Amino acid sequence: MEDLLTYLKEKGIDRSFSVLGLDPFSLFPEKNRKAATERYGQHEWLVKTVPKVGTIINAVPPNDKIDELPWEEWYILEGVNHHHVLYLKEPAKYDELFEAPDADDVHPPRTLGRNWYVIDDPDMSPVLLR
Repeated sequence: MEDLLTYLKEKGIDRSFSVLGLDPFSLFPEKNRKAATERYGQHEWLVKTVPKVGTIINAVPPNDKIDELPWEEWYILEGVNHHHVLYLKEPAKYDELFEAPDADDVHPPRTLGRNWYVIDDPDMSPVLLR
């Protein structure tokens, strides 16, 4: 991928962040543009619309790094923004364990059938850019 922000614009993912009340240009600022592309350019970006939740934005690391890098998702539930950071390996602290079903219409297919350690992160910024 040549440039993450260009990709997010082309796919309309920037508008999905706006639907959630988040500014993609603040999340992925110009000064971090190269780092954002290096760290998130190989991620699979998926936007789903789900009943009761609405828009969910997912950034899933490539298969060869899924064991070490987090899957991130942003959404609004009951009027509150959420940023989940999910790991396959147990981190020092986490909020819950998500046992992903083998199939559903909500989560990215590559995340299904696995157990994920979930951090409900109050910071909406992408973890790999901190």
